[in-house]
Amino acid sequence: MDTDSVGSEEYSLLNDLRLEIEAKDGTFSLCFWLYFTTSSAFPSTIIQQVYSDISESAPFLVIDDNKRIHLLPVLLLHKEAPDTGNINSWAEVPHATVDFKFPLEKWVHVGCQVCPDYIQLQINGVIEGKKSLCSLLNEKSGSSDLKKLTLANVGGDGNSVQGYVHNFEIYPTIFSVKDYHLKDPPLKLSIDESSVSEIEEESDGVWAVVGGKASCRRNFSLDVVLSDAFGQPVDKENEVFASLLYADTSVPVENTTDDEAPLLASYDGIEFSSRERPSKLLLGRASFKLKISQVKMPTMNVCLCHLL
Repeated sequence: MDTDSVGSEEYSLLNDLRLEIEAKDGTFSLCFWLYFTTSSAFPSTIIQQVYSDISESAPFLVIDDNKRIHLLPVLLLHKEAPDTGNINSWAEVPHATVDFKFPLEKWVHVGCQVCPDYIQLQINGVIEGKKSLCSLLNEKSGSSDLKKLTLANVGGDGNSVQGYVHNFEIYPTIFSVKDYHLKDPPLKLSIDESSVSEIEEESDGVWAVVGGKASCRRNFSLDVVLSDAFGQPVDKENEVFASLLYADTSVPVENTTDDEAPLLASYDGIEFSSRERPSKLLLGRASFKLKISQVKMPTMNVCLCHLL
């Protein structure tokens, strides 16, 4: 991370996003990887802007009902800044926008540049939108010291986007987001569908495995692959374990009445709880041999794998 930057290189919930920056000259940049889950609601405010001497917040980065992102003017910096008392006022003010429909369950790199006379929005390292604005810095009613600006996901607009953020950084200068787009991309663990055996696929695309009585248990196998946001395989020395979830709620399946784990992993002919015996990643790939235990529900979703 740049020594002048503020932020986090870790993964975090979007709802937990909250960072503070000194924006004395009205110039700063930020970039981050953003991931929305299928439970997100649109339209919604992704990031809001708050100053220490302003009790109300205003939108900074929003997504509309067509899943397109918009960057808004900044309070105390631009004449065109949105009204702090109306969360929907962003649509009535000039803003930078992109002709890009944000996908769900996929990492996208977002870059924002703020200057006294313009704002600029970049998606995946490419300049997509720019808007010229009028500065308040030289006006008597404005302030030459913007003090501390807080950027946060604070909710409160009736809808909510659910997701994750990776490598969120704020810089007090303008820079080329294109270079940072290639820096430390997020990782994704996915199932290699060509390796799957003995799994039924239902009409809605959910993978299902028959459980129930011992005579109905089914052995199945699959491989998982670790790759980055660009689809390139990643060789890391990690371990992964498989979990069994109900398809409708994504809630982990409980142990049986005999306290047997719902999902078993087989190693050298011996069965273990899948959570107790993770598989090691080798050259970005791990293999599983699994079995459904005697569970109450006959059909469920399988298997979400977790990186240790």
